[in-house]
Amino acid sequence: PWLAAERFAEKLDYEARSLPTWEEPGFGDSVWIVPAFILSNESFTGQMEDWVTAGGHAVILLEYADSQTSDWSDHRSDPALSPALRSMLERAGIRVEEEGTEDLVADHIVYQETSYEVEAESRTRVSADAGEARVFASVDHGVGKLMVLTDARIFRNRWIGGKQHAAFLQALIDEGSGGAIVFLRGSGLSLWALLGRYLWPVVISLGVLLALWLWRNLSRFGPLDATADSAPAAGYEDHLEALGDFQWRLDRGTTLLAPLREQLIERGQHLAARTGHRDGDFFQFLADRAQISRERVFRALAETAPADAAVLTRTAADLQRLSQVLNPPT
Repeated sequence: PWLAAERFAEKLDYEARSLPTWEEPGFGDSVWIVPAFILSNESFTGQMEDWVTAGGHAVILLEYADSQTSDWSDHRSDPALSPALRSMLERAGIRVEEEGTEDLVADHIVYQETSYEVEAESRTRVSADAGEARVFASVDHGVGKLMVLTDARIFRNRWIGGKQHAAFLQALIDEGSGGAIVFLRGSGLSLWALLGRYLWPVVISLGVLLALWLWRNLSRFGPLDATADSAPAAGYEDHLEALGDFQWRLDRGTTLLAPLREQLIERGQHLAARTGHRDGDFFQFLADRAQISRERVFRALAETAPADAAVLTRTAADLQRLSQVLNPPT
């Protein structure tokens, strides 16, 4: 509804911005043109009042100010002033009156001792400092200025070209500080805008933590060094070694040793019986034939599980020695 007014302000060499959602007025803004229904809570009105008292100029529009109203319809929306907005206007010395169904018709508006010909009609009236009720009121509030216009149609696309509506708008924005002219269309809050405005330190912190985690946990970044020696291809012995290491970590080699132990004990007992040593010390008998100590034979055949990989290697070597003795080549 304010597109023509925005382009008119741009032709006057002002920066014009149109906001679909509420945001806090900035110090670089000169004039804000705000529908009254947007200032619906203490937060919005408090931010607006602080900005005005610091030097901003606010023009608050009452009737025909919402974006849903058609310029070609006679439908009149209720200004619905919130208690927070009424309190802000009263603190500034502006009183809003609703006089029932009788409309107030105005053909001119006086501002800064200049009369502007307009076509305004509203059910609502405003007065400044207990003066006469009119369609427009303006007061100084702090360093800035607070203005209320009851009929917003004179600034809308269809009517801004009539009478002296554009000249009146120019007079309002020329009184500002020369900064941006802001036209506010809605009051909804954007989640992404809030995240971008208030959550960016958290997002940056999470990004730094993620980068540190990747740097610590990933083995490398980028391509391999061309000068690095390539690892030799694993042979059959390496696969056997890896398999044995896995099996030892699984049950310390007990599963691997058990079948060979059973086979060697059985063949050793048959050999002892044939040679007349059935009733003797079986482990000493095998130790004498293999020419190793009795303790090593006992550990190789009777120890439940090797203590570590080195003991498993020695046990396997002793079992190989016993296998050679008990299974001589033919």
